[in-house]
Amino acid sequence: MNNHIKQLDVFRALAALSVCSVHFTYDTGFSKYFAQGLFVQLFFTLSGFVICLNYLDKIDKFSILKSFLIKRFKRLYPLHLFFLIIFVIIEFLKYLVFLEYGLEANNKAFEKNNFENFLLNLFFIQHFAQNYSFNTPSWSISVEIMLYISFGILAFVNKRLILLVCLLYVVIFLTFLNDLYGTTLSLNAFYSGFFSFSIGCLFCLIYKKKNFYFQKKLPNFIYFFLITIFMIEMFYIRKLESFPSFYSIVFGLIFYLSCFLNPNFILYKVIFNKFFIYLGKISYSIYLSHLLIFFLLNNILRFIFKLPTNINSAGDVVLDLTSLEAHSYTIIAYIVTILISHFTYNNIEMKFYKK
Repeated sequence: MNNHIKQLDVFRALAALSVCSVHFTYDTGFSKYFAQGLFVQLFFTLSGFVICLNYLDKIDKFSILKSFLIKRFKRLYPLHLFFLIIFVIIEFLKYLVFLEYGLEANNKAFEKNNFENFLLNLFFIQHFAQNYSFNTPSWSISVEIMLYISFGILAFVNKRLILLVCLLYVVIFLTFLNDLYGTTLSLNAFYSGFFSFSIGCLFCLIYKKKNFYFQKKLPNFIYFFLITIFMIEMFYIRKLESFPSFYSIVFGLIFYLSCFLNPNFILYKVIFNKFFIYLGKISYSIYLSHLLIFFLLNNILRFIFKLPTNINSAGDVVLDLTSLEAHSYTIIAYIVTILISHFTYNNIEMKFYKK
């Protein structure tokens, strides 16, 4: 069995690009109909599925547990540290520009990005901060490493604990902790993340026990039809947001069913193409780089090209863009983010991960 299921990479790409639109805040169709912050829970669910698939049967010695955790750390931390250093440099530049020219950023230098939050980011526990700081999306990465540690210890102690703990935790979460779903800071972020991670593990365990394939066209067509309906609901209708934890259950089911698609089916070839799969591979870089790209483009257009600005409802200075300009700007931000992510994936992510 090939434990790299390439079609799952496309869901990573979708989630990363959607989260980009959450932070590409100008009034566009992207921010209205494509932005979905709950896709971070998709990352947690997918991590549970993939990590369980690849490592559950391997972690039977302490040396393997140690190797697993080191490998996971090397996969996440170098890129996080890279962007953290850049954001620290930006804080110093903001401070120097303020002293020299009296120009003040929307977020004052070292106000939120202070020394305390720097230490939390440095030690990879930034989701324990009281507010978002430095590279905002990175809160989920420190939750992710806690999920890996939890999984590794459970698998090492007794593999059967994974099924029992995940199943029991899902029931407890839905019964008593459902209001915490989607929480992004404090220990509650871990509680929510572990729920989604557990869902992914449970569907992986089903997958390992029950394998089949959609050879005929009809079940493949039904799959893509239902996926389309779900995406319309998630991006446009959003009725399920009254019970948002249901999204993670659907995510897990989608990953499970995706493993059995016929690669010769026409819609499979269209959706799960090489470009989208590659975007999935570099999705971690996309996820961590997009906020920096948005910030830099904003300030280049504001201070170098002297585009007009206004004050938004939050009291922040923003570019005064027409609808066409806002859409063009967002598309450019996406293109630059993908190009930068291609570079960081090859020269930072993989460079340190493979050492």
